[in-house]
Amino acid sequence: MSEPCFYLPSGRTVGGGRPTFVVAEIGQNHNGRHDLAEQLVDIAAWAGADAVKVVKRDLSCELTRSARYRRYDSPHSFGDTYGAHREALELHLETHAVLARRARSHGLQFVATVCDIPSAKAMSEIGVDVYKIASRDLNNLPLLECVVRLGKPIILSTGMSGWEEIDAATELLKRYGASYGVLQCTSLYPTPDEQVHLRTMTTLRDRYRVPVGFSDHTLGTVITTAAVALGASIVEKHLTLDRKMKGSDHACSAEPQELFELVQQIRRVEAALGRADKPPTGALAATRRKLGRSMVTRTALRAGTLLDESMLTLKSPGEGVSWTDRGKLLGRRLLHDIAADELVLPNDVA
Repeated sequence: MSEPCFYLPSGRTVGGGRPTFVVAEIGQNHNGRHDLAEQLVDIAAWAGADAVKVVKRDLSCELTRSARYRRYDSPHSFGDTYGAHREALELHLETHAVLARRARSHGLQFVATVCDIPSAKAMSEIGVDVYKIASRDLNNLPLLECVVRLGKPIILSTGMSGWEEIDAATELLKRYGASYGVLQCTSLYPTPDEQVHLRTMTTLRDRYRVPVGFSDHTLGTVITTAAVALGASIVEKHLTLDRKMKGSDHACSAEPQELFELVQQIRRVEAALGRADKPPTGALAATRRKLGRSMVTRTALRAGTLLDESMLTLKSPGEGVSWTDRGKLLGRRLLHDIAADELVLPNDVA
């Protein structure tokens, strides 16, 4: 069975055995600053990512009045109330348009998590290659239906979703014939290793028959690399200038050099995965000649000796007759004397 895949507007294939689609998640790690957001796009390109991902919210659709005016005393707060905090972290639509152009100038795909219908429609105006639906909105079917109608591929996160919610979302996408993928994720920031559950990717792939991947909130790069080894077609990693910066997502993000190294590791793993059919490797021939085993004499043998198994043993190098080919020697007569501990070759017998 061929691997599931979908196609981006650029023509790139996601899944189908193609290289892993690496998404650098900017999210809110720009801290509401246009210049920092542009810098993160540049870093994502330098590190070798395939895409950058932003988040767009219409705050009038985001929170109730009481939630907006609730005091927010977190050390990561950018405002006295939660509404003021969210407002401070929200980039203007014009900034997103600049980021989209900057991403494409680097050859990056522009991915957007949209949190409401107005944001989905607004981001469609500036151009998005892939839409992301956060796990909290997997049961927000009106939003999902709106995004489907925008006609671009969709990535679903499952970080805080159960099977019933995932089933309902994927059924809607299938009904509309949407192109989509599904990510295993755990919505803890950072996520402890024992709560990652990478094996869930296999269940997602078997259940939905679409490309699957991993949205990583763990520390370091090893878990994302392991996800690729387990078949992730898409991986997503938060990007920050510095994990010590103020803001709730920085602590679980990759710093620039770390993202660069992660992409290198992913490409090495992809190369190492290779084929499943144990193909011959020409580079092994020299090693096989040096370290392999061949039939050699146990003792000195005279010309005319009729060879039997008791007269021969196996030693390196592997340049002679192997054990499985011993029929080429056994029951045949030596054409000349051979000293002890020497190779016996087919042209030594008749």
